[in-house]
Amino acid sequence: MTYLRRRSRAEPGRPGGGTFAGGQVHGPDRRSVLRAAGVGGLGLAGLVLAGGTLAGCQDGATRPRPSGSPDPAAWAAFEKRLAGPLVRPGNPGYPAASRLFDPAFDDIHPAAVARAQSPADVAACIDFARQQGLPIAARAGGHSYGGYSSTTGLVVDVTAMATVTPGADGTARIGAGALLVDVYDQLGRAGRALPAGSCPTVGIAGLALGGGIGVLGRRHGLTCDRMLSADVVLASGELVHTDARHEPDLFWALRGGGGGNLGIVTSFGFATHAATPLVLFTCHWPWAAAADVLTAWQRWISDPGGAPDTLWSTCVASSTPNGGVGGTPALRLSGVSCAAADDAGLAAVHAQLATLADAAGHQPTSTTVTPRDHRRAMLIEAGCAGLEVAACHLRDRAPGGTLPRVAQRAASAFLTEPLSARGVSTLLGAIEQRQRTAGVRSGAVILDSWGGEINRVAPTDTAFVHRSAIASAQYVAGYEITDPPAAKNANQRWLRSTVAAMAPFVSSSAYQNYIDPERADWAQAYYGDNLGRLRQAKRTYDPNNLFRFAQGLTPA
Repeated sequence: MTYLRRRSRAEPGRPGGGTFAGGQVHGPDRRSVLRAAGVGGLGLAGLVLAGGTLAGCQDGATRPRPSGSPDPAAWAAFEKRLAGPLVRPGNPGYPAASRLFDPAFDDIHPAAVARAQSPADVAACIDFARQQGLPIAARAGGHSYGGYSSTTGLVVDVTAMATVTPGADGTARIGAGALLVDVYDQLGRAGRALPAGSCPTVGIAGLALGGGIGVLGRRHGLTCDRMLSADVVLASGELVHTDARHEPDLFWALRGGGGGNLGIVTSFGFATHAATPLVLFTCHWPWAAAADVLTAWQRWISDPGGAPDTLWSTCVASSTPNGGVGGTPALRLSGVSCAAADDAGLAAVHAQLATLADAAGHQPTSTTVTPRDHRRAMLIEAGCAGLEVAACHLRDRAPGGTLPRVAQRAASAFLTEPLSARGVSTLLGAIEQRQRTAGVRSGAVILDSWGGEINRVAPTDTAFVHRSAIASAQYVAGYEITDPPAAKNANQRWLRSTVAAMAPFVSSSAYQNYIDPERADWAQAYYGDNLGRLRQAKRTYDPNNLFRFAQGLTPA
């Protein structure tokens, strides 16, 4: 591959930004909210809604502005430049090609979807969009919570560039269009793994560019922390290779600066780790014990001597639609240990869970602790227990895929210290209020443990600034696209009221891969003190703001 050489930058140390609009996706960017035995038979993605699955992969309401329409001759000339197909309205493949993961965005109708097969195709797309004044958006998994991986202009779909090539030196080259389930599968066949999200149909590009939290983060760090290099087509149409020595400003920003800002990544280099067996665990407690368990869990994940860095956990408080109004919400703890999966390792997990239960003053009503090989464990975490890899894809995107698309609303926050007693009460009260509301489906607050390797990276070492959290909070409100307007409005009101009620008890920051179209202070919340460097990079790499969307960076 030939790369265009670029002149040196006038301001060394300034970063460049990411690519895929709206981020992860993934997150963990999760197809749904809980790996819990006995909940629909699903994995970490398994809190089943009445009529749907409560997703945690990555939603929103902001729509791209309508675009102009190039004349037929311009489209025809553009199509001839592409090796991959150009899918336009009227083409039999257009409905599937135009859709995102969330059916809420089915009313966005791109002028065309280019299925790019190479960096040259991507460069041709950028050139055409620039010349024609078309909005442009890159797409891999299509999980943006804001719908930002679509546009009324030109969508550059990179899913054909999905090769996963493990190296003998422990590195791997991964195409930007690879989906997480395929990354885990293909790396696993070589005995390697990458810390990443659990949602199987999230694309590696959106995940890594926005950070990339997952079930192995405490032990192995974020996905972006494992990034060694990237190949990027910039707004100028230039293809550049970036790493710690080449275009270091751009490399800095690609590691957590969010997607959709400066160009389109076509492939990554990552440092992998050994795909060792894992221990999965799940505990259930009665709702009456929720306040004590949640309080103890926060100390367990953050205090010295508590849960080790090899153990990740998620504490989920959710309403239960099967119980109906007046039913009882649920509290579940799930997690993964990447310490030894032998008898001693299993005993250690049991002992750690016993310590948590003793601190909470309540014994769980059920506990499961199970060893699994790495590949199978990640399929379980993806909500694909009992499925093979081919089936763990969206049913309209890949042959043999069985997974449905999911509608949801979501928002996020970080905890830099344990919630106060009032904070715990407010969180649980929001779930109880959801349980009492007629006509809505499941809602949840998902608390994922952070710390460990994630927090050993300085906030300015990469563009990902959130390095002091003990946990992330994701507020998830599930619904069906066919629900009546009154139910959808009630769903949205619950989400925004929960975000507002929790604001005094959590940090003012938010996870950029759980992008929130209704957040007014989004730039500061996502990027914090790194925002200035990112906007300087925008000025360097995309001064005319070709890559723009509602929550995209603007040039300094």
